Amino acid sequence: MMILIKVSDPGWEKEFQTEHDLKEELYTHLCAQCKEGYKEEFGAELFYEQERISMDSSLGEMLSTGCGCEFYVEEDE
Repeated sequence: MMILIKVSDPGWEKEFQTEHDLKEELYTHLCAQCKEGYKEEFGAELFYEQERISMDSSLGEMLSTGCGCEFYVEEDE
């Protein structure tokens, strides 16, 4: 079992039997900018880049987005 925890206010927890189900839920909480990817530049230098996120992305990639960092995953064995 896996537990998706929203750590920002208001927080909550949801349990999932599979990583796929957890990823589906997490994906619904990502904004369009996180899903589409973006680049931020300062002058000629790229200082941050977020790749496109899809359901095929890893759980780690989803959690490392601006929206995804509001979540934490625990595995209950």
